[in-house]
Amino acid sequence: MAEPLSIASGVAGLLSLGLQSTEYLYNYYTAYRDQDKHLAHITDQLGGLLDSLQRIDEAVHSRTRRPNEQSIIASIERAISSSDDIIQLLQDEVGKFKKEPTDSWKRKALVIGRKAAYPFRRSTFGDLEDNISDFRQNLSHALDALQLKEHQNTQDDIQDVSTIVKNIQAQTVSANLRQWLRAPDATVNLNDASSKRHAGTGQWLVRGQAYAAWLQQDNSFLWLYGFAGCGKSVICSTAIQHVFRQRQSSSDSAVAFFFFTFNDESKQDASAALRALLLQLCGQVPDLEADLDRLRRSYNQGTPPVPVLLEHLRQAITRCRNIYLLLDALDESPADSSRAEVLSMIKTMRQWQMPGLHLLVTSRDVPDIRARLQLPAPSQGAEHIMLNNDSIQQDISRFISSQLDNDPQLQRWGDQREKIKDYLTQHSGGVFRWVECQLRALQSGPHNEKRLQKCLRTLPRTLDETYERMLCGIESSEKAQQLLLLLCYSMRPLSVEEAIEALAVDIDDLECYDPESRCVGGADDLLDICPGLIEISPTKNPSGYYRTPEDEMVGAQTVRIAHFSVKEYLLSPIERWIRLYEPHEYRLEEVNYEETVEDQASATYYASLLGLDGVLRHILSISVVDVNAQGGWFCTPLYAASFCGNEKVVQILLDNGADVNAQGGHFGYALQAAAVEGHEQIVEILLDRGADINAQGGDYDNALYATSVEGHEEIVQLLLDRGADINAQGANALHTALLNGCKQIVELLLDKGADINAWGGEYGNALQAALAEDHEKIAQLLLSRGADINAQGGDHGNALQIASVKGYKQIVELLLDRGADINAQGDDELGTPLYAASAMGHEEIVQLLLDRGADINAKGGEYSNALQAASAQGNEKVVQLLLDRGADINAKGGEYSNALQAASAQGNEKVVQLLLDRGADINAQGGEYGNALQIASVKGYKQIVELLLDRGADINAQGDDELGTPLYTASAMGHEEIVQLLLDRGADINAQGGEYSNALQAASDGGHEKIVQLLLNRGADINAQGDD
Repeated sequence: MAEPLSIASGVAGLLSLGLQSTEYLYNYYTAYRDQDKHLAHITDQLGGLLDSLQRIDEAVHSRTRRPNEQSIIASIERAISSSDDIIQLLQDEVGKFKKEPTDSWKRKALVIGRKAAYPFRRSTFGDLEDNISDFRQNLSHALDALQLKEHQNTQDDIQDVSTIVKNIQAQTVSANLRQWLRAPDATVNLNDASSKRHAGTGQWLVRGQAYAAWLQQDNSFLWLYGFAGCGKSVICSTAIQHVFRQRQSSSDSAVAFFFFTFNDESKQDASAALRALLLQLCGQVPDLEADLDRLRRSYNQGTPPVPVLLEHLRQAITRCRNIYLLLDALDESPADSSRAEVLSMIKTMRQWQMPGLHLLVTSRDVPDIRARLQLPAPSQGAEHIMLNNDSIQQDISRFISSQLDNDPQLQRWGDQREKIKDYLTQHSGGVFRWVECQLRALQSGPHNEKRLQKCLRTLPRTLDETYERMLCGIESSEKAQQLLLLLCYSMRPLSVEEAIEALAVDIDDLECYDPESRCVGGADDLLDICPGLIEISPTKNPSGYYRTPEDEMVGAQTVRIAHFSVKEYLLSPIERWIRLYEPHEYRLEEVNYEETVEDQASATYYASLLGLDGVLRHILSISVVDVNAQGGWFCTPLYAASFCGNEKVVQILLDNGADVNAQGGHFGYALQAAAVEGHEQIVEILLDRGADINAQGGDYDNALYATSVEGHEEIVQLLLDRGADINAQGANALHTALLNGCKQIVELLLDKGADINAWGGEYGNALQAALAEDHEKIAQLLLSRGADINAQGGDHGNALQIASVKGYKQIVELLLDRGADINAQGDDELGTPLYAASAMGHEEIVQLLLDRGADINAKGGEYSNALQAASAQGNEKVVQLLLDRGADINAKGGEYSNALQAASAQGNEKVVQLLLDRGADINAQGGEYGNALQIASVKGYKQIVELLLDRGADINAQGDDELGTPLYTASAMGHEEIVQLLLDRGADINAQGGEYSNALQAASDGGHEKIVQLLLNRGADINAQGDD
């Protein structure tokens, strides 16, 4: 077996520390990301760094090494080693947030440190963003090397598959024998599955114990099972490639495989599988070709029955030490025709008890497969692997990352890609196909945060719900129905040309062929008709396998249903409808279906969903149906039809007693569903038929709010004209429209009497909401319409406060001109507008507020005053401006007591220098730490400690009862260089104070061995007694 990449142990330790620190910070910031755009940005940056580190870590620990990879190892080691200081800074950042379990002084220091690094601080954003950027830059070369090698490895994998195919096709089997066997070509399926495999997919399987046991043990059997769409065929292709690679040099081993295929009748029964396996084994098993040729002559060119083919397979197994047979997708053999014989074939193989047989099969976990193969209950055991585990989730996560990084349309999501990856991975349930469909939906349309939030909020939960959405989004429904029916019931794959010709036939008049209605765009036109539901196969390679005259006629490209689950979804409502309403057509006597109309009340629902008004009329004409029955993702038939825009169906349902106000579904009721999707005509129909225009419920509370969210101006106008309550309790339409920047709808709502000062929501009122979401023009519109300029409330307190935080100078000026209270307090954290602008570093707004008379020393906010806030955030120019305009440099208050302590706490060396130059009291006592030297010693800022000592700070000044002297705190926190500096500058090594009485005891309790040694070497009293 290949070995993982081997890097130096010290580098591995650094990588592990970097990964742990980044993961901790990412999880911490994720909890707050929705509170602030800067937080969301930092969270996404951390997510990107975490993804990079995880990729490198995976390469180091789990990726198999191939020859000539020393350059990759060197790149990784350089990247990690050069990031040593950044990793330590990230670890320090983690230390600020973690809590100690006791009430000791250390817990107090850490909690205060955590406050000092509270994620909402601008300086924290800046420093952390710089560190992340530098770290990712350092990692970029290693990632580039890995990506290049992964591409090369992918090419190697493709070459491996190509070699397998060529070897099988090159076997010297006579043309007569090939023609007689008529074996379907399984290499086509192998190529198809391999083309969908992302680098690394399924490696967990071939490295696992269960697969290793299957590969090595006699008479082994392995069943891989999972949900529809979980990637079984792709995983199977990984196993096929691996076993070929492992056994290619062994002359006494042979490998053969087969893919059962739902859309190709020639690949669905036991005979087809056996013929394909025998043909593949012909070139690998001695004398098998001669045996089969004798069989050909004995059957006079006819096809032998399955038992005879099975016997010849058994004889072939006796002639090899090991034969590996891999059979994919047993469940794609039709249950009502071929599957029983397929399962009987596998059961017979297992009953042979032959040491040389190694059999691997994949399928969904369906009852008839489990029963026929006599498999025990699902378990993660030696013979069973469920394809819904952490390893599959990692495969899915890598697949999503690859798509987001490499697909040009998905790349446009920019920093939002990490959020997409996390959300899709978390909600995938181990189903690749589901993820693939959601990524497809994100490829098109506007790439903005508003749309992304909507997409993720209303994500379909299952594949069936996903396919319902896809059908609703199809514009040319008649052509789509025609194409899907054609592909579902075709007995073989159709060429693109055949499908195009078939669509030119008018299905209402089968004699009418209209060449002018042919799709001139070829395969692309077909994909546009049924996006996401069909796919075009790649060009086939010529093979020596049997091909019918029809196959030769078909040409290179074929069109097919995209996935087995699509066909099942499309046919299941039709089959249920036939079983319920036309039992004589379904031959119920042959199948034991225990279903009733009450169990499956979905025929009306599906006809409504798909817009099949003719089918719906027929259903209603032949039976008494409850048109209000609940069921399906869209809950009721009327809701489904309204959401999908099926106007005729809506009319039919209402004419037949559908409850226009029935509740249920994501959007609560039919009117809201139609309003969300912008179906104006249906909204009008529903209102005409008595829909409650102000009904409450669903994701958006009411229809007016829903359509305001989506920006459907015409429907907003319609609802208002028909009497919608513009100021309805609950979700506020005006707030929603302005949050989304819909200026026309905002104006319309105001014209119709919306309360401009209505209270509610995250931001309190409309004016604050517009400012918070960066909609300056809408804010100006609200001010011109009479918005209350001094209204208090919401997250920021008032409009002037938000404008000051955001840096909107023109708005600040406009608000002041309109009479805004310049010294009004916001919330407890943000203080006055001057405080907020100072904290955020908006120098021009600070200047403007001071020119307009803002109180420069006003108390309020977390740091007590504007100077302290600017000092804490490292806004040097603002500090200079405030001092020039008369700010009290030693004003007390807030958690750091004064500006010098605040600057020292955050490591803002230039601001510390400036404050000292302007006369700040270097030994001023107060606050959580006591003095500036104490806080710099706790935080480990050596340069600031040195600066303070040079300027005369009292080296032995005591903090509070728990913190002792600067030497004590530096010793306790493990800052060795600062301990050395303080001792060199004359700190009293045995000074009493603090929870553990002296520096030596504090260092000992913290486990800082080097500092203990240093203190002892410098004369610390080893027997000094503490207070306790």
